[in-house]
Amino acid sequence: MKLIKFIATIGIALFSLAISAQSPEVIASVDKNPVIQGEPFILTITVDDDVSEATLNIHEQLQDFLVLSTSSSKRTSVINGVTTRSTSFMVHLQAPETVGTFRIPAIKIHDSASNAIELEVIDAQTAEATLEQRPAFIRTILDTEQVYVQQQFKLISRLYLSANLHSGNLTAPTTADADVVQFGADEESYEIINGKRYHVFQRTYLITPQRSGTVTIEGPVFNGQIARDAARSLFSAIANTQPVSAKAPPTQIEVLPRPSNWQGHWLPAELVTLTVEQVEPEAPISVGQPITLTYRLTALGVRPEQLPQFNFFDDLEQVSVYPEAPELGSTVRNGKVIAQRSQTLAVIPRTEGTLTLPGATVPWFNTRLGKMQLAQTDAITIDVGPGSMPLPNLAPNLQPSIDTAADSLPHELDVGVGAKGVSATPTSVLATWLMFLFGGLWVLTLIALVWLWRRTRQTPLSVTQEPNLLGGTSLQEIQQAAKANNAKSCEDALRQWGRNTLTLRMDDLLELADYFQYEPLTSQLEHLQQCRYGESAGPWLEGKALLRALTAALRQQPRSRATQQSLQPLYPQ
Repeated sequence: MKLIKFIATIGIALFSLAISAQSPEVIASVDKNPVIQGEPFILTITVDDDVSEATLNIHEQLQDFLVLSTSSSKRTSVINGVTTRSTSFMVHLQAPETVGTFRIPAIKIHDSASNAIELEVIDAQTAEATLEQRPAFIRTILDTEQVYVQQQFKLISRLYLSANLHSGNLTAPTTADADVVQFGADEESYEIINGKRYHVFQRTYLITPQRSGTVTIEGPVFNGQIARDAARSLFSAIANTQPVSAKAPPTQIEVLPRPSNWQGHWLPAELVTLTVEQVEPEAPISVGQPITLTYRLTALGVRPEQLPQFNFFDDLEQVSVYPEAPELGSTVRNGKVIAQRSQTLAVIPRTEGTLTLPGATVPWFNTRLGKMQLAQTDAITIDVGPGSMPLPNLAPNLQPSIDTAADSLPHELDVGVGAKGVSATPTSVLATWLMFLFGGLWVLTLIALVWLWRRTRQTPLSVTQEPNLLGGTSLQEIQQAAKANNAKSCEDALRQWGRNTLTLRMDDLLELADYFQYEPLTSQLEHLQQCRYGESAGPWLEGKALLRALTAALRQQPRSRATQQSLQPLYPQ
């Protein structure tokens, strides 16, 4: 009897060991079936044991499918003292491009194998009728059926989810030879389809094709997780989730080429305007004094980088033109992209008289009308007066000059009054009043000249708002000489600055031009040397223009930290 009990005990123990040593159970499932051609889907493999991802070998077991990515998660639970563990693998696959039925083989993990799955692949047209049966799907809309090359158009994608979104990622549509960028912020809404409520996420993309012909756009792709049970509970924060994926079917659009007779810069847009603004148009202008003009080119439905550069007044010999760095920007109004290019020019007249700046013209292609149009500005006529030399030493000596003039008046009055108190005659009284009158007028004239000179010095700052690029001992000498239109002193200061700061030999002033490679500065240096050494040498009146060109050249050059720290304002207040 005891032997029988012993044998039974051993049998039960061996049976328990066999049960505990059996292979784990493996279950495979997909998030959707059927799938669309080329559509991503998720294969979920659940193992009721703690296993590593290295045991999966998914690439070897799914050689007939394109594996996009693989992730895993583990779960441990204790119920009534019994501990259970499970591992889930989420394999993101892409369906074949061929319509038909494909078999996902049994996935082996250790000595266990999952169930096989028969996957049906259908075309997009057939899938349209079954999309609403899925937990997630995407639909896209194009805002036009045909565009011109480099013309922007919108693709609107709507992601429909039948459950609460836990996490996810929506990738942009792709297409060859086109630029795709997201437009604006995402929009959320709810929609009822056949009595079923969907959470809708809308995202808009701007697409700019770079070649003509029929362009195919691969739809956006979504991969994420939704709540498996939307019911609220105490543990809703850790509620189960279900992986989902979706891809919009590809769309096509016809891209027309630019007209065969088109010449120049290609600018397809719905609307283009060109305006010009002159700073202080009523102020008098003299030779050598800059005229500041700001041109603004605004276009609807293009990117700022597509707007052409300005090349104005290249044929005018009586002026020098110095452009500043252009400013590009864009904004959105009423769902439309508005791009703008602003260009500020400093125009320096060389001769006096009537100066006519011709109107600017920018050709563009009207995509609505299908024809070329012109954006234009009116011509600007300016009366240029003769150049006047500035008064650099007038302000520091203003008070002593007034005091000296005031002291000189009593000495002249002593002639009429006399040292012995003799009464003044009517003639001497009249002379005294005339002296007072002319002396006062002389002082007022002097003060007016000082005021005008100070205003002339401050004008470049208020008009152009140059950055603090020039400074240091040598550069301060360049500023002083240039503002005084002293050609020799300016040339000497430029040579000293080039040797000390830029480590140039400075055998020739044009070494600065070779160093900066900036055309406006080169033109100014050549003009300075022409005024100094040319056969028809004349007075140099473009000191301020040289400072502008040098400032712009410095702005375009990379500068070291030490150089930046030593720089002082171009126009100190």
